[in-house]
Amino acid sequence: MKPSSLISSPLITGKPKETVHAEVEGIDAGHENSEEVRQLKARIQALEQQLLLQRIQNEQLLRLNQFNQQLETMEDIPVEAQLAANVLHQTLHASLCMVLGFSPASQRLQLLAVAGPDATLIPPGFQHSITRGLIGRAIRSRKTLLRHHQTEEPPFKLIPQLYPSQLVCPLLDNGNLEGVLFIASREMEYFSPQDIPFVEALGMRLTSAWSYQRYRNTLADLVQSAALLTSTLNLNQLMEKIAEIARQSTYAHAGVIAVRYEETWRWAHAGSIGGTALSETLQEIVNHVYQTGIAIRVRDIRRDPRTSHLDLRDPTLRSMLVSPILRESQPLGVILTIGKKQGLNFNEQDEFLLDLIGTHAAVAIERSFLDEELRSSLMVTQMLHELSMRIAESDDLNAAAQVIALTAYRMFQASACGMVLYGLDGEMEISLQYPSDDTDISHPMEVIQQAMQSRQISTQRVNEWVSLMAFPLQTHRRCYGALWLELMESSSRNNHYPVDEVRLLINQASIALERSILLAETRRQAHELAQAFDQLERSYDQTLLALMNSLDARDHETERHVLRVREIALRIAQEMGVSPADQKALERGALLHDIGKIGISDTILHKPDSLNEHEWRLMREHPLIGARIIREIPFLSNAIPVIEYHHERWDGSGYPKGLKGEEIPLLARIFSVADVLDALLSDRPYRKRINVEDALQYIRSQSGKQFDPAVVNALMRCLQKNTLHLLEA
Repeated sequence: MKPSSLISSPLITGKPKETVHAEVEGIDAGHENSEEVRQLKARIQALEQQLLLQRIQNEQLLRLNQFNQQLETMEDIPVEAQLAANVLHQTLHASLCMVLGFSPASQRLQLLAVAGPDATLIPPGFQHSITRGLIGRAIRSRKTLLRHHQTEEPPFKLIPQLYPSQLVCPLLDNGNLEGVLFIASREMEYFSPQDIPFVEALGMRLTSAWSYQRYRNTLADLVQSAALLTSTLNLNQLMEKIAEIARQSTYAHAGVIAVRYEETWRWAHAGSIGGTALSETLQEIVNHVYQTGIAIRVRDIRRDPRTSHLDLRDPTLRSMLVSPILRESQPLGVILTIGKKQGLNFNEQDEFLLDLIGTHAAVAIERSFLDEELRSSLMVTQMLHELSMRIAESDDLNAAAQVIALTAYRMFQASACGMVLYGLDGEMEISLQYPSDDTDISHPMEVIQQAMQSRQISTQRVNEWVSLMAFPLQTHRRCYGALWLELMESSSRNNHYPVDEVRLLINQASIALERSILLAETRRQAHELAQAFDQLERSYDQTLLALMNSLDARDHETERHVLRVREIALRIAQEMGVSPADQKALERGALLHDIGKIGISDTILHKPDSLNEHEWRLMREHPLIGARIIREIPFLSNAIPVIEYHHERWDGSGYPKGLKGEEIPLLARIFSVADVLDALLSDRPYRKRINVEDALQYIRSQSGKQFDPAVVNALMRCLQKNTLHLLEA
C-alpha cells in the first residue's frame, strides 16, 4: 500500500489518539485474552482506516477544486495537460503520470505531458498504440482500468522498467476518444478503487477544458473564415470555401455544399469522399433538408433508412450532418459534413457550428447571386451600349442592320439568325442572314409575318430540338421588319428561351434602327437646308451689293471705297482672332457703313467745298440713319455696331454718341482704322491722297487717341506678315 501520514490523524470519536491507545493498553494489561479488547482494537483499526480514506478524499477534492480554478485561466491544451499531470503526481505520488492525446491523423496516442520521478524516462515525441496493453483494453472498454500485480510485459517498448501497479483512464468527449491518463507505480498494490473517481473527475474536467478550448478556437477560426467569405464573389470559389470551412470546423473527413440557383443545383466539396457521384448519391437527402429547412444527424449511414442507399465505400464515412442554408427563412442550399474524424458521431455542438456557418454562407451566397446577376446585366448593357454606338457610327442602314443581326447571332449562340426590313412602300430594303450565304438567303417568312402583323413575339417549333423565334422591329412610329433566331435546345438555359434578353436587344435595336433612319433623313434635310442657306447667303450678298451700287450712284466718292475698306478690316479681324460669324458681320457692316447717307441731301453730299457747322451736324446724323434702316432687316442686325459707331473715337471725341475706349464695339474700332486708312490713300473733292508711309505714320500717331492701340498693332502685324497689301487709290 502507498505510504500516508494521514493514518496518525485523530479518530472520529473526538478523543486524542494517545488517550485511546492508553485505554486499550490498560484494558489489555488486565485482560490479555479479553474478547472486549480484541473488538475494541478492531474498531479502532476500522475507524482509523475510515478516517484515512476521508482525509484522502478531502485532499483529492481540494486538488480538483484548485485544478478547476487554474484551468479557468489557461487557454493552451499542452499547458492544461501538464497541469493535470502535476496534480496527479502531487495527489497520488505515483512513479509516472502521463497525459496522452489522441491524434486522428495517425490513429495513435501522443505525449502531451508527464510528471513523476520516472518522467525523464519518457522521450520527447513519445507515441503509443491505441490497441496494445492496458491502454488498449481501457480504450476498447471505454472505462478506467486498474492493474495490481506484476507483469512480464513492460507497458512501453522504450521503457525497460516494469510497473506492477497501473491505472489507465480513457478521456472521452461525447463518446469520442480525446486521450488517456496513464498513472503507474513500481510498488505492488499501490492504487485502490477509491482513486478511480478522483482520476476520472480530473480527466472529465480536463476533457471539458480541451473541448471548450477547441470550441473557442473553432469559433474564432469560423469568424475569420466568415470574414473571408465577404471578399469572394465568384459563386464556385465561394462554395468551395464554405465546404472547406464546414469540414474543418466539425472535424469531418468531407464537406459538401449544394446551392440551388436559377432552377439548377450547383455542387462543391472539400476533402475525400471516395469519388462518389455527389449529385446522384446525395440528391434525395439534400432535397429533403432543402424543402423542410430542418437539420439531420445520421449516426450510421449504412443503417439509417434515410441514407442506407448511399454508395459511400470509405469505412470512415459513417456519420453525417446535414444542415440547411437559410436566408430570412428562405432556403438557398444545404451544407453536409460526412465522417467525424475524432469519433463516430456528430454532436449538437457540430450542428450549432454548421448552422452558424450556414448563416454566414447565406449572406455571402446571396451577395454572389446579386453579383452574378449584376455582371450578367452589365454584360448585356455593355453589349447593347456597344450595339448602339456601332449603329450610331454606321453611315447607312444596311451596316446598322448587319451589326444588330450579328450581335444577336453571337449573343444567344443561335444556329441561324436573320433580319428583314421594309420601306414605307412595303418593299424589302434589307435582307441578311447568319451564317452568311449570299447565294441562298432563306427567311422563315411565315413566322416573320406573324410577328409583324401581331407586333408580338412569334414562335414556331421546327422539330424536337429546333425552334424558331421572330421579334418585330418596331417603335411607336411603325414596324420596320423582324429579327428571327433559330435556337437549339442545348443553347437555351434550362430549356427556356432567352426571351427577356432578346426583347431587350430588339427594343434597343429598334430604337437604334429608327435613330439610324432618322439620322439619314436628318442628314439629307440638313444638306438641303445648307444648300438653301448658302443660296440665301448669296442673295443677301447680292442685295448688299445692290445697295452699295445705289449708294455709289449718289456719292461717287465711295466708289470702290467700301470694297477696299472691307478687305483691310477683314485682314485686321483675322489677325486679332475674331470669330467667323463676327467677320461676316464686319464684312456686311463695311459694305453698309455709309448706308445712312441715303438720308442726306445731295447738296450736302456733293458739295465741293468744306461743310459749314449746320451741314456737318446733318452729316453726322448718317450713322444713326443707317442703323435705323438696318434695324428693320433681321439678318443684318449683327452689322449695326459697325454702321452706328464707326465714327466714334478711342478718346471719346467721336460721334454720334461720344463713346470712349472699349465702350465702342470691337468691330466698329476695327472698321474705323480701316476706313480712315483707305480714306487717306484716296482722293477726295476737298483734298488729295497721301502716300502709304505718311498714311501709316498718321495711323500710328492717332493710336490711343482716335484709334484703339490693339487694332493699330494688329494692322502693323498684317503688313509685316504680308497678309495685307496697301495700294494707293
